[in-house]
Amino acid sequence: MGKRQQLSINFALKKCPCTQEDRISQLPDDILVYILSFLTIKEATYTSLLSKRWLPVWKYIPRLDFDATEPLHQVFLNHKLRKMHMKKYVRWVNRTLHKCEVHRLDQFRVCFDLNKFSQHEIDKWLEFAFARQVQRLELDLLKGGKETRDFDYCYTFPAQLLGLNDKLPALWHNFMSVKVLLLKSVNVTGEVLEFFLHNCPFLEEMVVHGSGTLVNLQVIGPSLKLKHLEIWRCQCLESLKIHDTNLVTLVASAATKLFLSNAPMLIKVEIVGAFRPILKDILAPISCVLSQLEVLKITSSDGLGNYKFPEFTKLKKFVAHVFAWRDTSLLGCTHVIGAAPLLEEFELKLVWYGGMAAEWNYDSGISLTPAECFIGKSIPGLKVPLDSNLVWFKPLRVKRECKKMVSCPLRHLKVIRLCGYFGRTCEFELVKYFLENAIVLEKIIIDPRSQIVTPVLSLSTIEMEQMSRNFAKLQLEGEVPPRIELVIL
Repeated sequence: MGKRQQLSINFALKKCPCTQEDRISQLPDDILVYILSFLTIKEATYTSLLSKRWLPVWKYIPRLDFDATEPLHQVFLNHKLRKMHMKKYVRWVNRTLHKCEVHRLDQFRVCFDLNKFSQHEIDKWLEFAFARQVQRLELDLLKGGKETRDFDYCYTFPAQLLGLNDKLPALWHNFMSVKVLLLKSVNVTGEVLEFFLHNCPFLEEMVVHGSGTLVNLQVIGPSLKLKHLEIWRCQCLESLKIHDTNLVTLVASAATKLFLSNAPMLIKVEIVGAFRPILKDILAPISCVLSQLEVLKITSSDGLGNYKFPEFTKLKKFVAHVFAWRDTSLLGCTHVIGAAPLLEEFELKLVWYGGMAAEWNYDSGISLTPAECFIGKSIPGLKVPLDSNLVWFKPLRVKRECKKMVSCPLRHLKVIRLCGYFGRTCEFELVKYFLENAIVLEKIIIDPRSQIVTPVLSLSTIEMEQMSRNFAKLQLEGEVPPRIELVIL
């Protein structure tokens, strides 16, 4: 037999001196807690597996972010699985809070599909957060992680926690630390919101989405610290009064209910009217600030071409969400550019209407038969609510010649973004207009995805989006010059 081959010791793993000493674990607790504060709560708890030294550290992190929305789309239409995930989520939060020993909270965030059946548990979580003088409070309870739910199923913010039903509680000063208040799919009253406005001297941001109990809200007084206000899809809202404030950003979906005056710092506005918002009804309530705006975002059902825009002397970015289910020309939307000589960025979002639609009552688990659905109405014999969840839409494509407008040099326009691109003539001729007139154009972004937000994308939707993507490449790659960056998402 031959000699046994021996492996050279050169191939043996050598110990690295730096691995013999765990220098990170030797850091003071304050620094370790600071490091863990950049992780999610789930990631932070996993560090306790490293060694006994790390076991108690995560319990003191000041940022509790309970975000578990990622798997929601997988169980959207399965009522039993949703309930199971809800119970699992509640147990996770309860166990974590029971072990937490932090005395002050920078952030407390609940981000999951929870409804009124979790009222008791969420109440207890809020008590925990306020007792630790939370600075950023977020209750993001959107159904499926994306949509506001039926108001009757929403969790209700406990007014008694603030002492509004009686005298102020002994620990009322715990609320004074709040800087950010975000409530989505949470029923909250104007009285509760005004309590935060007037008792939280550091409150800079307030966001309310999908509240069914918000009727009246007044944001009045120069002493308010508030910089960002967002009131969205609160359909019972009758009056939103904003006066004598230092607001910088305003987002509202009830234009006809808005009363705005004396807001000299306001430079960014996003606004929409009712289900079929008319442009004049959108701009009228904010007419006093149009000349000072730098960013304006609107939603309109009557297009932009038949409206004479006022002068936007400082406007740099304009975003329009337009309902356009026929293949009619979009060139009229460029009229706003003539009123905004300094405009640098133009974005058009096209909503696809005129196709198959299905409704799903997410909380009750009841499904309706698919039917043809159009803007603001349904076919005879079928009642489809205006806020129904439309799963997919198919735009209509018509063969016609491209139209042209009179040339108008666009001297500052740098970025064009066209969302909901389906490869129709109306979209192609709009891009050609910008290519011919935008002198300093740098980038064109084409987004073929549907602009209707739904938790579940059907196979038909995905197929349509891919078809739109193919149309965009076929139509535009040969038209856009190399100096302009073309991005097709």
